[in-house]
Amino acid sequence: MTIDIDLTPFGLPLLTWTSLAMIAGVLIGGALFARRAPDLDTDRRTLWGVTVAGMLWGLAGARLLHVVDYADYYAAAPFQALYIWNGGMSLWGGVLAGLGGALWSVRCLGLSVARAGALAAAPGLIGLAVGRAGDFLAGERAATGTPLPWGVVYANPDAQAHAGAAAVHPVAAYELLLDAALAGAVALWGRRLPEGTVLPVALAVWGAGRFVIALARTDPTLLGLQQAQWLALIVAVAVAVGAWRAHRRRRG
Repeated sequence: MTIDIDLTPFGLPLLTWTSLAMIAGVLIGGALFARRAPDLDTDRRTLWGVTVAGMLWGLAGARLLHVVDYADYYAAAPFQALYIWNGGMSLWGGVLAGLGGALWSVRCLGLSVARAGALAAAPGLIGLAVGRAGDFLAGERAATGTPLPWGVVYANPDAQAHAGAAAVHPVAAYELLLDAALAGAVALWGRRLPEGTVLPVALAVWGAGRFVIALARTDPTLLGLQQAQWLALIVAVAVAVGAWRAHRRRRG
């Protein structure tokens, strides 16, 4: 498969396929979350406010963690860190900061954080899946070459995944499938878990999936692992420790 499209369909630096898909993902995920307002004894407008808070925190976290990941480059050109139209966002930074900001907003509103997290898990994953569709079209994930039949040749030299005439792993499509499959699993079986564990478990499984997908990426490494892989390990450990402490409290 060969993809050769203009990365800025409207000729504006901020309106790329990636940003348009991200906006669509926020709107779709936010709408699905807002529909669950009665389950939180609140209204849809309140939950849209939570969504917007999460989006703003997520944008800040995504850019900040990207700058940290490419510290050598931004140390030589510090003002480039402010040029968000040049791309460069860390998905882990966006997810962790966005979740933190949204859940803090929920707590400030006096709503149940555990219930809100459980209700937001599937809509959030669906929103992420929509966002990955834009990344797939734009070739936003630099990846290793592959002879597999689903390899993609990104003909546009401005695409991050451009590798000449060589086909690369469509890692954004892999992440889309991961997000969609996990959203379906949460929707089908999430109610079998205690409310407070739905979001942490989903986050840990999502991180494990991205750990494996990262093997096909070409991002910078630290001690042999990419940023996404280190964060996946940290989240997995945090979830395991939280589960152990919860188990100890129940026994006590």
